Amino acid sequence: MRIIVYVLLACQAAVIYYWISDWRQLVTPVGLFIWGGTIAVSLAVLRMGRSISPRWRGMLKMTTAGVSLLAVVSLLIE
Repeated sequence: MRIIVYVLLACQAAVIYYWISDWRQLVTPVGLFIWGGTIAVSLAVLRMGRSISPRWRGMLKMTTAGVSLLAVVSLLIE
């Protein structure tokens, strides 16, 4: 479970980085799939992964909320 959390955090950090630096890469079909996929998988892991340490769980909650907020802001901008 820990490896899944590491991968999700890395993907979400990449989404945040690309949203700030080069947003055109996020509006491709692959970028949107990764963006939506990380949000969906993160929510599933948070719901089912009760064995995750509170520290990693908090970090995953925070990055998922941040990436979701960026999605809402992007929809408002469009």
